[in-house]
Amino acid sequence: MTSHPAATTVPLIPVEPFNRLLAQATGTHPLPTGDGDHDPAEFAACPLTADHHAAGAARRFTWATLSGWQLGPLIDNAVLVVSELLTNALRYGLPTAAARTTTCPRPLCLGLLRRPDLVLCTVCDHSTQVPLLQTPDHLAQTGRGLHIVNCLSQSWGWTTPTAAGKAVWAALSTAELDARSAHQVG
Repeated sequence: MTSHPAATTVPLIPVEPFNRLLAQATGTHPLPTGDGDHDPAEFAACPLTADHHAAGAARRFTWATLSGWQLGPLIDNAVLVVSELLTNALRYGLPTAAARTTTCPRPLCLGLLRRPDLVLCTVCDHSTQVPLLQTPDHLAQTGRGLHIVNCLSQSWGWTTPTAAGKAVWAALSTAELDARSAHQVG
């Protein structure tokens, strides 16, 4: 449950492979790219529009990807985390509504990276504004998204913003899933 920026100066998509950016967000070694040495099921990405369809598309993509990776027990938490990261990107990471549709038809990107002990959920946007975990107003109907991300993830943070934007990520542990599987077998 830590919040910190990752030390990286890698620009956002499409300049650098997205999986390398995701790997750097958690300080792990980048996945090989294009040389056939890695299982493509370890990484999945989905470009998203900046409209009312984005959240549903992100939830469906997350559900389908984690189902394909046989991570059923992690799906509910991952879908909620992705929804909160995407909501923040839509609310704070994009320019005005007019610019959202004219400058880039798919200004956001969702990436999921599977490692042996975690799943990394990442949303990239073109803003340099970093997320802030603030004390929520108890009477307000909004302002709790990052608290949800903080509670459900092992850690979360963001890459160092560049002129191209940033990536906000959350790492969800699969250790509990492995422990449950071992307990059910034993």
